Amino acid sequence: MKIQPGTPCLVTGASSGIGRSIALELAARQARVALLARTESALTDLAEEIAATGSEALVVAADVRDETAVQTAVERTVETFGGLQVVVANAGLGRYGLVEEQPAEHVETTIGINYVGMTRTVRAALPHLLEAAGQGSGGHVVGVTSSAGLIPHRLASAYCASKAASNAYLAALRLEVLDRGVGVSWICPGIVDTPFVGKAELDPEADLPRLARLLVRTLTPDEVARATVRAIERNRAEVVMPPMMGLFAWSRRLTPGFADWLHRKTG
Repeated sequence: MKIQPGTPCLVTGASSGIGRSIALELAARQARVALLARTESALTDLAEEIAATGSEALVVAADVRDETAVQTAVERTVETFGGLQVVVANAGLGRYGLVEEQPAEHVETTIGINYVGMTRTVRAALPHLLEAAGQGSGGHVVGVTSSAGLIPHRLASAYCASKAASNAYLAALRLEVLDRGVGVSWICPGIVDTPFVGKAELDPEADLPRLARLLVRTLTPDEVARATVRAIERNRAEVVMPPMMGLFAWSRRLTPGFADWLHRKTG
């Protein structure tokens, strides 16, 4: 579907990083954007920045782990914008550490936000997307996941699992709704220069595989945002970026034994 002036959109995890850049990219096309995250002050600052460009933004502060709050945020978006056509499920976090050293609550929080939070967002928004599609306007779901969902790596067991589950969920959803006028995409970037790295207490030099550090460049949030909008407009399913990360993902799928060996030798 084409992002038109006035297209009603909802972006979760919009307060910083990739989500913030996606909201700005949509607003640059004069879409109306609902901004969802837990930090209302950051959303308010972003809404003012968007308003200064002549676009419309709505602050709907919520925690994606709270089903009632997410449902309320979606309903408020629909009421304000008169509908909903695009939902970008981007909210996420990472916790890094050896499996035996990760507390259970870290695993539960990671799965709860990255995967369950995404499914809650999609379920709340989907009836409105299907309604828009039935009226000929089209609808689209995007999940911003991670290459870690395709290429598991050490110290990130819960994070990799949450992203792999998200990819599988969105792939299944695409099969269910594609013939009903709603597109589904999942964006799988490698390392991105965002506050995520610091919040996850991730040291890329120590915690990421050496081969990936040497061969895969760090992305900017704006690059991921542009790729996300292209995926919506071209109805692309899986987008892996940068290209070298896509090559690693295909290697993992085609020769998993060799991929394991290479990871052990270079990790």
